[in-house]
Amino acid sequence: MPIVFVHGVNNRAGDEYRDNEIGRNSFIAEIVGPALGLSPASLRISSPYWGGDGAKFRWNMAVLPDASESIEKFGAEGDIEAFGRTVELVTEAGVKGGVVQNARKDFAGTVDLLFGSALAAVGSDEDGRELAQAYRIAREYAEENPAPEWLDEVDDDNFADVLNQRAKAPGEQSMGAGGVLDQLKEGLSRIVNAIPSVGSSVAVGLARKKLNATVTNFAGDAFVYLARRGTPEVPGKIVNIVLSELLAASAAKTDHDNKLIVIAHSFGGEIVYDILTKFDPGLSIDVLITVGSQVGLFEEMKLYLASDDMYPDDAGHAKVPMPANLKRWLNVFDPNDVLSFLAEPIFAGVQDFKYDTGFSTLQAHGGYFLRPSFYSRLAARLLA
Repeated sequence: MPIVFVHGVNNRAGDEYRDNEIGRNSFIAEIVGPALGLSPASLRISSPYWGGDGAKFRWNMAVLPDASESIEKFGAEGDIEAFGRTVELVTEAGVKGGVVQNARKDFAGTVDLLFGSALAAVGSDEDGRELAQAYRIAREYAEENPAPEWLDEVDDDNFADVLNQRAKAPGEQSMGAGGVLDQLKEGLSRIVNAIPSVGSSVAVGLARKKLNATVTNFAGDAFVYLARRGTPEVPGKIVNIVLSELLAASAAKTDHDNKLIVIAHSFGGEIVYDILTKFDPGLSIDVLITVGSQVGLFEEMKLYLASDDMYPDDAGHAKVPMPANLKRWLNVFDPNDVLSFLAEPIFAGVQDFKYDTGFSTLQAHGGYFLRPSFYSRLAARLLA
C-alpha cells in the first residue's frame, strides 16, 4: 500500500526537515502499517520534496520587524499587554505546572506528549522505529492504567524511568532499549524547559519574529506556486516533483497492496487538488488525508485551475463535486491552528475531523505529526 506524504509550505532541506521525515515515516510504518495488516518493512512511503523550489528571499527576510531599540518609534509606546500571553506563543510543549502534575490529570495525554517531544529529535530510522514500537506499548499501558498509583511517588526527574519500567512488552524487562529511554529523557527535558522567561521584551520579540517568519514563508511559497504552477500542457517544477512521485507510487501498487494513500499537509493539499483536477485527472487516489490544509479556503477564492464559478449556486448551497478520481477524502484541522480550514462546507463527499494537537497557536500548524496519537487515530480512520 504505497503512501505518499506531500509537505506544505515553510519546509527547507536540512537537519530539521530530515529529522521530521524520519520520525514521521517511522510512526506511519510502525503504527499505521500494522493496523492496516501490513508489515512496516513492506510499506512503501515516499515524500516528494518541493521546498527547494518555493519562495527565495533575496535579502534573507530583512523586512521582518524586530524588537531592536535602534529603530525610531513612530509614537508613544503602545499597550502590549495582549502580548504578555507569550507563553502561548513560545511554549513548544504546551505544558504548565509540571509533567507529573499533568499526568495525574491526563496520564494518556501526557504519555502522548512525552513521546511527541522525543519524536521531534529522532535522528535515524532505527531510533524512530524503536520509539514508535515503545509508544505502542506505552499507549496500551496508559489505556489499561489511566491513573497508575505510582504517579503519587514520582517527580518530573524520574517520570520517564518509572514509565519505562512499568510499561513493558510481554516477557521484556522494560518498554524499550536504552536508546528509547534516553530519547524519552531528552523529550522530558524539552517539556520541562519549554517555557522561557516571559513578559520580557526579548521573549515578545522572539515570538513576534518567529510568527512573522512562519506567515511570510507561508505566503511566499503559496505565491510562488500560484505564479509558476504552469499549465496541464506545461506543468511547473513543483507540480512535476509531486506528480512524478504520485505516479511512481501508483505504479508500485500490487494485487495485494492495491491502494494509494496520500497525506497532504498544509499547502500540499492545494497542490494535490490541482493535480487531481487539472494536471492529471487520470491519476486515481484511494484516500486523501489533508491535514492543517487550506484546500477549502483556496476554492472559496476560486484560485484553482479547475475552479468553476457555477459553484456555489445562486442560493449559495451547491458544493463543488469531489474529484472523480478520488475515492475518499478526510480533512483534519486543529482549532488552534490558524492556517487550517474546513473542507466539508465547500466540497461534496469530504469529511472534516477536529484534532487537538495540544500545541499553541504558533506551534499547532506543524504539531500534528509530532503527536503519536495522531498516527493511531489515522490508522483507525483508514480502517473505518
